[in-house]
Amino acid sequence: MRLLANVDATPEQLRILADTKPGFHLIRGAAGSGKTTTALLRLRQLCASRLNRRARLGVEDPVRVLVLTYNRTLEGYISELARQQVTGTSGLVLRVSTFSRWAIDMVGRDEIIDRDQVRSTLHQLSPNVGLSANYLADEVEYLLGRFQPDQLNRYLTARRDGRGQSPRVERAMKERILAEVVTPYATIKRQQGWRDWNDIATAAANAADNEHVPSWDVAILDESQDFSANQIRAVVRHLALDHTTTFVMDRTQRIYPRYFTWIEVGVVLTSNHLLRANHRNTRQIAAFAHSLVEGLPHDDDGALPDFQSCNRDGELPRIIAGRFSTQVTYALHKIRGEVDLTAESVAFLHPKGGGWFDHLRERLRTEGVDWCELTRTSEWPQGPESVALCTIHSAKGLEFDHVFILGLNQQVTPHGTDAGDERLDTLRRLLAMAVGRARRTVTVGYKPSDMSTLVNFIKPDTYERINLA
Repeated sequence: MRLLANVDATPEQLRILADTKPGFHLIRGAAGSGKTTTALLRLRQLCASRLNRRARLGVEDPVRVLVLTYNRTLEGYISELARQQVTGTSGLVLRVSTFSRWAIDMVGRDEIIDRDQVRSTLHQLSPNVGLSANYLADEVEYLLGRFQPDQLNRYLTARRDGRGQSPRVERAMKERILAEVVTPYATIKRQQGWRDWNDIATAAANAADNEHVPSWDVAILDESQDFSANQIRAVVRHLALDHTTTFVMDRTQRIYPRYFTWIEVGVVLTSNHLLRANHRNTRQIAAFAHSLVEGLPHDDDGALPDFQSCNRDGELPRIIAGRFSTQVTYALHKIRGEVDLTAESVAFLHPKGGGWFDHLRERLRTEGVDWCELTRTSEWPQGPESVALCTIHSAKGLEFDHVFILGLNQQVTPHGTDAGDERLDTLRRLLAMAVGRARRTVTVGYKPSDMSTLVNFIKPDTYERINLA
């Protein structure tokens, strides 16, 4: 599968690359603004700067560089790109990993329960609280990830930023959540000897007290908006005194119930860089994505897709309505007739993935189109395939020439009905992020009898609608 092409730094990026002083640095910008590219160029610059300093001072210890991503697919992608930037460099220790893999290597994986088991346990504790089981599970994940274990009562008075406006959770409800769900959940974990992923983050932070665990000179955290506060705290604990750490983020693209302020995780930013130009999308794609998130709340670390900052025009995105099999036929016809698979890449993205791709897989086989699976892949595919199948979640940080989002039905995008519903807001961000993966064309498809309500947020003048027979 094709990687990002090598690019020359823009004037906007050069200003960021020149900033190599120690401290915490933030790179933010909307989808398509080149955040990941800038981070990788910055990685090369910081490695060269630190290695020159090491040679000048005659330091024997290697320069230790940590690059963290939030999922395995992005890990595989960035790992391949990062190694290309600094391959064969002596005196350098480069670690590219997900946070989870990095933490487990320090604290072990014994008795870790996965997210499904966590949510199943929380669902059993939730019947009488007055919130839906899924919303309550998200709320518990949010508060356990944001507050340290000995400071959970801060949840009672803290603003619930990042959780939407509906349903409302007042102090009385917060007290019930802590007493009737969080405390019993902690008891169950203790009795069973379980550890969840937040426990792993806390243990990873405490591992910094071990004198045999070396610190990191340079750290880059991509898609930082989807790290929890406790994960950020863990990384901060493992930094060298004169570290240079770069956070790459856009809170508008946040897709998990997580939130933190820089102050509460112990970070004082040395610099804050905003990338404004959109290098990936055409004006038409950016306008399509912009309408999905327009009006959503976002803070200073978020940015809306900006079609005015694009320098290319292209065809209007297309929304096709018909049976799923007919959507697939349309997509394959478009690939055969309009896409050069020797030079261009294609992604089929879906909110769920897995078995939802079965029909597509069979049709691709029948048509003789080679493809690869990207979801949760920690090694970037090295084969010649130009077509990828991937969940939308796993597509974060990636880019493709052509993006197809087929089967966008209400069945796979359920949410509440109130204004400000947190799940609906998240789905709007998720779909906008998926659209923003595209460089050339976007095609979204749905079944007319089960159209996702997300389609209603897209402005009609930003797409061409096609009704399939």
